[in-house]
Amino acid sequence: MANYKVKNGVGIIPKGKTTVESSAFEGRTDLTSIIIPESVMRIEESAFEGCTGLISVIIPNSVTMIEECAFKGCTSLASIVLPNSVRTIGESVFEGCTGLTNIVIPNSVTKFYEHVFFGCTGLTSVVIPESVNQIRTGAFKGCTGLTSIIIPDSVTDIWENAFEDCIEIKNVVIPSSVSVIGEKAFYNCTGLTSIVISKSVSEIKEYAFGGCPELSRIVVEWGNVLYLPSDDCNALLQRDTNGYVLCLGCKNTIIPNSVTKIGVGAFYGCTGLTSIAIPDSVKEIEERAFDGCIALNTIFVPAKKADYYKKRLPEELHSLIVELPAEKSESMAEE
Repeated sequence: MANYKVKNGVGIIPKGKTTVESSAFEGRTDLTSIIIPESVMRIEESAFEGCTGLISVIIPNSVTMIEECAFKGCTSLASIVLPNSVRTIGESVFEGCTGLTNIVIPNSVTKFYEHVFFGCTGLTSVVIPESVNQIRTGAFKGCTGLTSIIIPDSVTDIWENAFEDCIEIKNVVIPSSVSVIGEKAFYNCTGLTSIVISKSVSEIKEYAFGGCPELSRIVVEWGNVLYLPSDDCNALLQRDTNGYVLCLGCKNTIIPNSVTKIGVGAFYGCTGLTSIAIPDSVKEIEERAFDGCIALNTIFVPAKKADYYKKRLPEELHSLIVELPAEKSESMAEE
């Protein structure tokens, strides 16, 4: 490995280098700034990992690739500008950069890998360029300061845990380009109040929006072939051979009579849910449907159906079951 040095806090890269080699400055807590020469085309894995005193980085237009963990754990790094030459940002490149408040991702970037901004708690906003087609696993997980996110029309897949624990995000609009939303993609986004699902979305995996207690508005665009537009019930309903499956509910969901099944974790972590009325059409309630609904105090069921639903709900919820009078049950069936 080349002889990389730090002098008076400044990192020195040997002349003529085309790469900053793996672990070149790893763990150098005395490093505060670095100017990368124009000859460098690649920053290899863990090149600056754990440089907790690093404040300033200038990346030249010659760099095309930043490999995994390159700046991981650089907790003092507040901002960084990536040049238009960069095409690929590797896994966990900025993971744990808790001081990072803003970053500009150029349109030259076609992909960034898993956990790229994982745990960047100081990041408040980020613009994802139109060149990116996937938001991969845990890309923004734990970005607790992120208040908004705009997903461009180029994105086709949002992978699992992509925005998990982004507790300050209020609204999410899924663009028409997206077809798949991965498991726990927006899990535990405790400040999330509304989501809009485009007509192109063909798969929303389990717990994609689980643990979002403030969620009160769920909208599906007309024309979606799998999910039913549901402005009137604030729920995500999936078409099924026997009716509809309620995949996702929220604190003010009204279950329509077309629903035959309440899916896995449908109301998971919905701490704002206080009561719910289950219509006579519901024949199956899958596991963990009401897990974490700590404020739930009443489950209304049709007249003479308490025993029927006790067989479908876990024992700890049996005491919450209340039968509606016959006339109320009939009105539920008509809705």
